[in-house]
Amino acid sequence: MLASVWLMIAVSVTPAAAHGGGTPQVVDAPAGPYRLFAWTTPDPWRAGEVAHITVAVTRVDAAGQVFPVADAQVMIRLTSETQPEQTLTLPAQPVSAVATGFYELDHKFPGDGLWRIEVEARGAEGVGVVAFTMAVEPAASAPWLLWAGATLAAVVIAFGLWQAARRRATQAVARRTAQPSLPIKG
Repeated sequence: MLASVWLMIAVSVTPAAAHGGGTPQVVDAPAGPYRLFAWTTPDPWRAGEVAHITVAVTRVDAAGQVFPVADAQVMIRLTSETQPEQTLTLPAQPVSAVATGFYELDHKFPGDGLWRIEVEARGAEGVGVVAFTMAVEPAASAPWLLWAGATLAAVVIAFGLWQAARRRATQAVARRTAQPSLPIKG
């Protein structure tokens, strides 16, 4: 019964409610003796920024009951489709004792383009593999544009304030010199 509730939560979870949140990439995919789920954030992935992958590993027993697999070794292989020599194999870490069967990985992508993400779950029941492809966008150029725009805005504001102060000073001098002097009585 508890396992059925766990599966219903895992399958029906909205992208924002998945443990790591994000976009579902693999949903209840058969992988050897396992059923795998995978979510990714952020959307889109960008070169040089941290990407997050959450994986859920389950198994189905002979009676059709679904159970989370807490003792799996989950490896994630990241392969650039344009530069296959750029392949990284990294272990996903168990999330916690509370979120049994969930594993996650945070990693910065060294380059943009299409990447093949292969998730391998290995445990007492055997080995299962699923894969999906992700587009990694070029590194965002917005931060330097934002800084340049903010600097330009600060210079324009400072110049405007300086001009206004100068205008006020000039007007004050003009008012003083425009007033006739009072004769001094002696």
